[in-house]
Amino acid sequence: MSTSRLLFTVLMVALAGCKSGSDRMKERQKARSAEKQAQEAAAEAARKAAEPKLDWAKLDDFWDPPGAVKISSGKPCPDGLWALFPVTPGEGKEQEANEARRSTLLEKVKGQTYYVQLRHDQGVTLRKYNAKKKTLTVEVEGLVECFDGAGLLSVAWGEPAKPYRPQHGEDEEAGNPPQSVWRAMPLLFPIPFATADEAKAFAQKDGIGTIARLVFTLGKPDVDKKVQKTARPNGEEGVDELDWGAGRLVRVKVLGVRISTDFEKNALVEKKTE
Repeated sequence: MSTSRLLFTVLMVALAGCKSGSDRMKERQKARSAEKQAQEAAAEAARKAAEPKLDWAKLDDFWDPPGAVKISSGKPCPDGLWALFPVTPGEGKEQEANEARRSTLLEKVKGQTYYVQLRHDQGVTLRKYNAKKKTLTVEVEGLVECFDGAGLLSVAWGEPAKPYRPQHGEDEEAGNPPQSVWRAMPLLFPIPFATADEAKAFAQKDGIGTIARLVFTLGKPDVDKKVQKTARPNGEEGVDELDWGAGRLVRVKVLGVRISTDFEKNALVEKKTE
């Protein structure tokens, strides 16, 4: 065998060995990754198994309608709420696909029943005991905000619901107005207590588990705009026209409000508007 051919053969064997070693390393990495994922899944399953089982109330179909869709503050909006408004979220083909679904989604959301669950210090506040009226008032925020591809969307049951225009503050960029937001009047539910001590005991124990459940259908949409010439950032010359309005809002038709404690087992107020 010639010297050149021998060198070629040795080189090919060496390369084959390197390739084989690389493949083995990839296999080991893949096995370690699979093992890690299995360990994480087992740990998560053990954590969930160790969590206390919450004994939620079994509510009737009025308060927990079959097929009702939950709207949560600070979470993504249910699919299709954007169809109530002229702006279609997405870009390019995504926007085109969404627009093609508009009429179907619009019909769906208008016929859908929705609900929210607001908890103590997360939309529900206990006011101070009123000794004269012998009541402790449960205050429920007038709206929640969810978001989708077109931005924030306020869902309001409190009336009136109006845009709020903050005053200029020191933290605002020079020449730029503060962003407006939607505000809605809260709902108030006075709960009778014979004495201040009884009201205090409730607030310290059961009151921290107060939940407000609102069941509703969607009503009239609204959009607040406040287009204003705004200085460009970083000292760039010229101005832009930007919308500093509160954006989108949909008012709802409330079917019922339920105030309860102990994972909704103990009803304090049940108010149906139908």
